[in-house]
Amino acid sequence: MKIKSVIRSSFKNQIFFVLLTITLIMLITGSIFTIQGFQNKLISDYKERNIEQNKELTGQLYQDFSMISQVLYDLSVSDTIIKALNKKNVTTIKVYSSIYEISADIKDFASVSIYQGSECRYSTDSSNLSIKLPDNYSILAEAERRKGKVCYSLDPTNSSSDPDILFCLKLNTTEKAAYAVIRVKQNVIAQRLQDKINARDGFILTDAYFRPYSQLGTAKNGNELAAIKKNLFSHIAYDHDSNNNIYMSEIGETGLISIYITPPALDESSSKVAYQILIIEALISILVCLIIARQLSNYLSRPISTLSQGMKRFRNGDFETIIDLDINDEFHQLAEGFNKMTSQLKETMDDRVAQERTINETRIAMMQSQLNPHFLYNTLDTIKWVTKANNIPEVSTLVASLAQILRTSISENQFCPLSKELSLVESYCKIQQIRFDNRFLLKIDVVDNILNAIIPKLILQPIVENSIIHGLEDKDDGKITVSAIKNGECLIISVEDNGCGISDDMILAIQNSEKGSLNGHIGLKNVNDILKLYYGSEYGITALRPESGGTLIRLSLPYSENEPLT
Repeated sequence: MKIKSVIRSSFKNQIFFVLLTITLIMLITGSIFTIQGFQNKLISDYKERNIEQNKELTGQLYQDFSMISQVLYDLSVSDTIIKALNKKNVTTIKVYSSIYEISADIKDFASVSIYQGSECRYSTDSSNLSIKLPDNYSILAEAERRKGKVCYSLDPTNSSSDPDILFCLKLNTTEKAAYAVIRVKQNVIAQRLQDKINARDGFILTDAYFRPYSQLGTAKNGNELAAIKKNLFSHIAYDHDSNNNIYMSEIGETGLISIYITPPALDESSSKVAYQILIIEALISILVCLIIARQLSNYLSRPISTLSQGMKRFRNGDFETIIDLDINDEFHQLAEGFNKMTSQLKETMDDRVAQERTINETRIAMMQSQLNPHFLYNTLDTIKWVTKANNIPEVSTLVASLAQILRTSISENQFCPLSKELSLVESYCKIQQIRFDNRFLLKIDVVDNILNAIIPKLILQPIVENSIIHGLEDKDDGKITVSAIKNGECLIISVEDNGCGISDDMILAIQNSEKGSLNGHIGLKNVNDILKLYYGSEYGITALRPESGGTLIRLSLPYSENEPLT
């Protein structure tokens, strides 16, 4: 009575009690029907699949055994083989040619032997020539009794747990009795059926008296066959008292029987788990009802709370915030106004970002197009001079190298693999070596596994040009070394020369990276700006003067084999 009084005294409690009762009844009833229906459907589908699988399995065996029987009959009427066995003048080559021609369809999974008495005369498997079969029992004796019919037996000469299966037919000879024997190994049968039997299935091949010829998978231990034979001898269903699904089929008119064994679709533990889930769902439903009852009491304040939470998310940077109210009143109008405002603001911000991106791309394209046009004029002048003065093959080198550089510079692609950039540097240095009469050497020291790194194009040529023009101007044994390493997530590219060395003021200007500090050094400035615009202020170029002399310029950028998203 006290519980009823508490329930009736509160409308919230009444709603809670009704919701809880209805939810539990619907949940438990629906869950039981769902579990039962699911189990029945699963078992039915599993049985249909097994029946179809058994048909395919039996069909595969019937096809193989039919081909074997046909080969045996063809061998029994082969004039070449019969004449050879009757000691007519027939060469061994003709006999084997006839055997291989007749058995072509089964050569992938069976071997053919011709026996005369217990001795093997011919065989497509050289290891079978030394195998003698007893002619007073087993397969040869059975073939003698059943003249004109194919007989089956396990290999009596093999005492292992997986003896070969023999198919035998007596041949019509006037001399000593002869037989055609086809041998199929157990592992071959397993391979032929592997697509139709998984690791949890079993398969048994027997004769009409349930003598096993092959036992595969979970049936290999023989327990299932023993249980089947016991049930049949007791005149009860062969699958009586078995937890597994057993499908028994005759293989055409061969007299052989296939037994396909599969585990149950659902075991006892699966049913227990299903009902455990049902109990857990019932407990969860009670908690849900408690939450719903509490939420109902706060119904009137929910629209304001929703608006407040949406505005808070927007303040925290979630510009995708959308407030959706299920009511059609003043709060709904406020939500629509808020959604419209955030949508317009987001569009404005997206337009601003797109404009900034376009400006950056334009600046980068302009800087890359400015990379020392003086070099092109000097190169053309050099080509003109070499052509008039010497008329030598260097002109071809200059033109080809210049063409490669021009193609790269006018390409719309703003990025290229490191390998292509190094090739461009080589082409550039070929031109300069001709211009400076081979007074410097270029060495590239880069391992193959980083050659696919993607970098902005035309960032190494200005650095190398700086080394040649300013560092090696007065040297006759100049040397420039270009190297690259992957350091963690960074790609470090170094350009080192043995020239006069960079000044302290220039090193300081590069380190400061302040606006205007590199004015007048268009190559270094543009490369540094390109790297910082694409990858951020933490990347760019650094310079130092090694103890051995010369100048070392390092370019740092993130290692990636894909173009950055600008």
